[in-house]
Amino acid sequence: MSRPSVRSGWLRNGKRPHELVILQMLLECQNIDSESFSKKLEEEGKEYREADYVSAVRVLTKDFLNTQSEKNKYSLVEFLKSENGIERHILKRAEFLYERLRQMPFKLELQNLIQYGLKKYKDCYSNQDEDNLVLYEKYSRKDICRILNWEKDDSSTIYGYRIKYQTCPIFVTYEKKDDIASSTKYEDQFINNQIFSWMTRSKVSVNSPEAKTLMNYAENGLKIYLFIKKSDGEGSDFYYLGRVTPIEWHETTIANDKGEQLPIMNFQMKLQHPVRSDIYEYFTQ
Repeated sequence: MSRPSVRSGWLRNGKRPHELVILQMLLECQNIDSESFSKKLEEEGKEYREADYVSAVRVLTKDFLNTQSEKNKYSLVEFLKSENGIERHILKRAEFLYERLRQMPFKLELQNLIQYGLKKYKDCYSNQDEDNLVLYEKYSRKDICRILNWEKDDSSTIYGYRIKYQTCPIFVTYEKKDDIASSTKYEDQFINNQIFSWMTRSKVSVNSPEAKTLMNYAENGLKIYLFIKKSDGEGSDFYYLGRVTPIEWHETTIANDKGEQLPIMNFQMKLQHPVRSDIYEYFTQ
């Protein structure tokens, strides 16, 4: 069996500093509580929020992992354990980490991961909004599950969008492949630099629960986020274009591969921030 590694792109990518700060503290001391973490986080220029802290702990205890392949991948790595449960916010080094830190190659690897991640955060992601996101930076579905403090990594089941915990991230591939199913060739497009025409998945009617949740976003406190990439050739990351709000909607139809007409909802979404001109031209021209 191979030696456990601490390398993990989704921690060192700097898109959230919280896990990195906890790891840094584990290098310096054994015990961590929410108060000491808060002070350390402020040194990185980030305000403490309990939900973010609990989420970061879930990542480092691997409770965030949601597929067997991911669990197997990190099965030999243990960063921390909770003394009295996560809800008490008292954390301690896991025995694995305590032993590994006595091995200089592992310790140097962990130090390099932390330094690289925090540098990436300061350079690219420190100018975050209230949702811990940066306009026009790129994020994967997995990044968003973590940053929005979802309990589990549901990236494998998000597909185009997912409504959960009063949040709804929408992921759009602007240029659709020719060989995809007809019922998924959604006509998602910019009307102008502040209005985006977006289609739900097929078989969603005006009376569907998720359509009603979207239409009643103001009453139920739903936060809707728009992420777009131009094509699948760009990989798994999407540009974050900010929060959006539905301003118009109607039920229409889309044909499947058999020519059957399926119900689908079309929403006109208003972006909180007009799209920057170079980004807008990149998608539309």
